[in-house]
Amino acid sequence: MKARPEITEQMLDEALAWHMTLEADDADWDGYTAWLEADPLHRDAFDAVALVDAAVMDNRTAIRDLVAIRQPESSTASPSRRWMLGGAIAAAIALVFAIPMLRKDGAVSTYRTAPGESRDLALANGTNVTLSPASTIIVTGKDAAKIELASGEAYFDVRHDPGRTLTVAVNGYQVTDIGTRFVVNAAGGQFHVGVSEGIVSVTSPDGGRAVQINAGQQMFSGGGAATISSVPAADIGSWRSGRLSYSDAPLPIVAADIARYSGKAITVDPSLEKKHFSGILVIGDGTRLVDDLATVMDIRVSPQKDGYRLGAAASR
Repeated sequence: MKARPEITEQMLDEALAWHMTLEADDADWDGYTAWLEADPLHRDAFDAVALVDAAVMDNRTAIRDLVAIRQPESSTASPSRRWMLGGAIAAAIALVFAIPMLRKDGAVSTYRTAPGESRDLALANGTNVTLSPASTIIVTGKDAAKIELASGEAYFDVRHDPGRTLTVAVNGYQVTDIGTRFVVNAAGGQFHVGVSEGIVSVTSPDGGRAVQINAGQQMFSGGGAATISSVPAADIGSWRSGRLSYSDAPLPIVAADIARYSGKAITVDPSLEKKHFSGILVIGDGTRLVDDLATVMDIRVSPQKDGYRLGAAASR
């Protein structure tokens, strides 16, 4: 009988490198897709690394305590996430299945989309999720009560059930609800949640008092104080129907969205980072988005390696 192919250490090392690289706004999604298609085991290796990452982040305090016990007293260095993931990745994958602490919340499933690709998911708890292009979510437990938006944007349609709550983690924020429709975006170092129906509560990374976001409201945070403003409910998740609708959105999050749809890296000059945009961009095939934005906002687009840079328009 022919032996079943197995994931090699090299595959795991490559998967770890891609897992860390894809968190960047200018990630090489074409290269990642080519790597996935080169061998069916590459996707298994990547999913295994994502599973370990979720387990490590869920138990990072306990892991740091264990490392501190084993380190010499003179050592003050705190283990990094990459060290915890990469120090013994093959052993860690085995431990995920062997140690209850690392899988106490049940199985972990990772779902992702490539640039230009969206995906509809029907989760076990009656929650429907639409992933926008170049996005990743990690779902923990058979009842999908815990979800992490690792990158990109997702639209959630949650069935009302007073007996359970759904929590979506993103960039340290916790978005909780019991039945509503909302969108969450993690892009450009920014956090955005918009509610089209119902109510969600948002807890910030500093653990402060939860903030309530009602239908027809949105919250932006990142690089400054959080802001809550009104937004037409119909604009929430408008990308599902082929348009990007913004109401006073920070330019970095708009640029990051365009990067996901165009497959090109988009950087914003520091002089424009505090600039906001309100308007509608037609997605199409994504190739005209950056030019359309530049025309509407009167900003300059400069070609760069693998993408574009947005800068202030030349004075006239």
